[in-house]
Amino acid sequence: MKILRKDLKRGVVAVRVEDEDDLWVLKNVIKEGDIVVARTLRDVKMDGEGKRRLPMTLAIKVENVRFQPFSSRLRVHGVIIEGPEEYGLRGSYHTFNVDVGSELEIIKESWDTSLLRRLERASTRGIRALLVAIDFDELAIAMLYNQGVKYLLEKSLPGINKNSGSIDDMVDEVIKALISILDNVRVDAVVIGSPAFIKDVVASRLSKLVNVKVFKDSISNGGRAGIEELLRRDSVKNLLRELDVIESERILNEFMELLIKNPSRVAYGINDVRIASTYNAVAKLLVIEELLSESGVEGILSSVEERGGEVRIVSNESPASTRLKGLGGIIAILRYELSNNIRSQL
Repeated sequence: MKILRKDLKRGVVAVRVEDEDDLWVLKNVIKEGDIVVARTLRDVKMDGEGKRRLPMTLAIKVENVRFQPFSSRLRVHGVIIEGPEEYGLRGSYHTFNVDVGSELEIIKESWDTSLLRRLERASTRGIRALLVAIDFDELAIAMLYNQGVKYLLEKSLPGINKNSGSIDDMVDEVIKALISILDNVRVDAVVIGSPAFIKDVVASRLSKLVNVKVFKDSISNGGRAGIEELLRRDSVKNLLRELDVIESERILNEFMELLIKNPSRVAYGINDVRIASTYNAVAKLLVIEELLSESGVEGILSSVEERGGEVRIVSNESPASTRLKGLGGIIAILRYELSNNIRSQL
């Protein structure tokens, strides 16, 4: 995402959308009651001509924001409060279809620190990787985004086994699928995982055909299980350390270890995390995106970030989401032990 300008005295931040992950970020930044200004197309009545669809700049007061995960469009719906006077549009409803390449102004009465940090993080371009998990009878290819893992292809490879003599045919099929995907998406790296030697053969062939960094690692399974295994491997973690989905998994695993060994160093659930943030005890915090609409949650996030804590938003598509929901949707790793007496006082 490109931050075009900021005027926080007026509550204005202008941005340009540069990829699909930016749309997911904006979905969690734009709130009901905000004002959004953008260039758009609108049907208007013309004297003697009926309706015409004209380009214009409108400002709407937001009522809802809709986003389909991994899609290339965000829909921002609300009431028009400013527009060309000659068409009498004020008070009518309008929906901005925000795509990659769109520019818009977001106006808030005040900007929480957590929301500004979210935009700033999105303005730093991260690595985007294609993950490939293959064994002798199963293939999965997935794209790793900040918003989660999008499976692009899951395929069985019937009749392929160690003794079939058709390994070259299998590799040809995998390479064909990868080339087709790489022709249509921007990718900085490909990580190929497999048992045995398959990854070496595929990586060697692919490196000669595309101008993309190719990495390989050993995993025990192909298919979806193999992709999930790759996400836990150091090769992927080191390559994609700044992606929220990888960092969220790391923080969640650290939390689970502390929950067993030293439960006074963790907090979970809105009330428990709020108390910890009051005592400036939160070092790292994870929260599922659907909790962002809950009263007081953005305030907790801003408080943590203002005091140097790390905050990560976990999308519904992230592998960590289901586990987090079982912990109340929000967890924190603490800088120091917080006794049960302190937690019960507030």
